[in-house]
Amino acid sequence: MFIVAMPHRANLVAVINPDKGMLFDLRTKKYLKSVPKWGGFCTKDGKYGLYAPTRGGLELIELKKGSSVKTFIPKVAEGVFTVICMFNKTDEYVLYYHSGRKTLRVFRLTDAKMLANYRVPAELSAIETTEDGRAVVIATVDGCLSVLALADPIKDSFLSTLPSRDETWKKKMDKQRTAKLFKAAAAITKFCVSVSEPNSKEEIGNSISSSQQLQLSKILLKG
Repeated sequence: MFIVAMPHRANLVAVINPDKGMLFDLRTKKYLKSVPKWGGFCTKDGKYGLYAPTRGGLELIELKKGSSVKTFIPKVAEGVFTVICMFNKTDEYVLYYHSGRKTLRVFRLTDAKMLANYRVPAELSAIETTEDGRAVVIATVDGCLSVLALADPIKDSFLSTLPSRDETWKKKMDKQRTAKLFKAAAAITKFCVSVSEPNSKEEIGNSISSSQQLQLSKILLKG
């Protein structure tokens, strides 16, 4: 059991039980109604919520009547596992994590179409979306923190900004890599000349000081 605040009305809170959610008005201190199967997550306008039982399945429910509107995942027997579901910050997508499958599925809210089925490397410990709704940040129990882009096929303006969709991106990377290698080669040549032509009469031999070795290592790593 836990309590959530309704985002569209500051005076409303919901007490969430395993089988239903109960709405209360803090201003009048009265019980308003109960919403069957509601898991506590809702859109910013307070119209829709999510129902995701631990046995499997995911549905979009209307909070006013408590009826099912859309089915993202049909009810199937997958065993009892930990389930995390939520809307993104713009209420365009629904995120669903299943600990048994260790997958994070993303659905479009308008047509209930699945856009992604990402397998996480370890058990999920935290999940959040960015304010613009374009990315998902996930943390796993092994200490890994990942940022995943929500690449919706119908959003051409966002897809065009991704590095993988830029036709000149590979050429830009090759050009930068070539420039770094050229600078490294020039620095190494200058260093070799300074060693082979000493300005003092003391013998230098073939030894290289530790500071020069560190400088050379940094140049090679940058390349």
